[in-house]
Amino acid sequence: MGQNYYGQGGEVRMKPEAFVADWKRSEVSEIQEFVQSADVVGVVDVTGIGAKQMLTMRSSLRDRGVKLRMSRNRLLKLALKDASKSKKGVDQIIDIFEPHQIALLSSTESPFKIFQMLMESQTQAPAKGGETAPSEIVIEKGPTAFPAGPIVGDFQNAGFPAAIEKGKIVIRKKHTAVAEGEVITAEVAAALTKLEIYPITVGMQLLGAFDGETFYLSDVLDIDLSAFRGRVQSATAQAFNLAFNTRYFTGATMQPLLSKAHNDALAVAISTAYPSESTIKALLAKAHGAMLGVAGHAGDGADDELKEMLGSAAASTAVAVSEPVEEVSSSKEEDEAEDEDEEVSEEDAVSGLGALFG
Repeated sequence: MGQNYYGQGGEVRMKPEAFVADWKRSEVSEIQEFVQSADVVGVVDVTGIGAKQMLTMRSSLRDRGVKLRMSRNRLLKLALKDASKSKKGVDQIIDIFEPHQIALLSSTESPFKIFQMLMESQTQAPAKGGETAPSEIVIEKGPTAFPAGPIVGDFQNAGFPAAIEKGKIVIRKKHTAVAEGEVITAEVAAALTKLEIYPITVGMQLLGAFDGETFYLSDVLDIDLSAFRGRVQSATAQAFNLAFNTRYFTGATMQPLLSKAHNDALAVAISTAYPSESTIKALLAKAHGAMLGVAGHAGDGADDELKEMLGSAAASTAVAVSEPVEEVSSSKEEDEAEDEDEEVSEEDAVSGLGALFG
């Protein structure tokens, strides 16, 4: 109902309600339902995105579970205010609307992953006269797809080093068409489009997202995942080393700590000659080796059995020599012959490498 107000004669009159079209009420209701049903609600800047690029990006995002809802900014604000009655905090999104052309986004993914998705969905678009070059625009040397004709004049008017060779238009040398930060003229923009050079990156920008509890701005969401993953891995390794060295038991350190304790106990038992099921073989082997060491100094006093054991031990410790070392000739002639052989071998090696690497 409308609000009361007093007329000129003091009589009470009813202030008429503003007329709201049915389609607007329906639109606000649908947007409100869109917001309330979303796990994550985001605000996307779609300013300057052409219809063709928008269709491509919406299709790509839809396949990844991301939905977009576009409408007038005023209707989006009304829907968010109504939705905030049951979804507390979602109306914070309204603060970043202006001065952008806005679309709402819904997804089950985290705000950080959504940000990366939108970055990956960006496409290249033709330049328009008056736009600023986001980076240096370079024309490479080489033939174009155009046969000889008046279009060569369009390229030359744009400042491109174009010429006609063998019936085709070619770019004679590498050329910087526009430096980074410079304004792209209409002539250059048209020539770039003809060469199918699209220097303008077009894409949706996530201005902010609400996950039901926290509202994230874009500067928080824009992180280098590779660097972040590296920092997490480094921190994990440092935490593990700290826990291991301080004997702090966790699910990750339990097995390594028990293995280390077992090995340490085994080493102590062997060094103190403590017999057990785990150490008996090592202790007997150690005692046997010590006995053979002592027996080796017995000389002729050793009996036949002990001599046989010492012989077997000597044979088992001898390292098999692959080839006997050839005698080095003492004669000057043989030394010179060997030097010549070595030189030939080096030449063969060099020629072999040349054949391998071209």
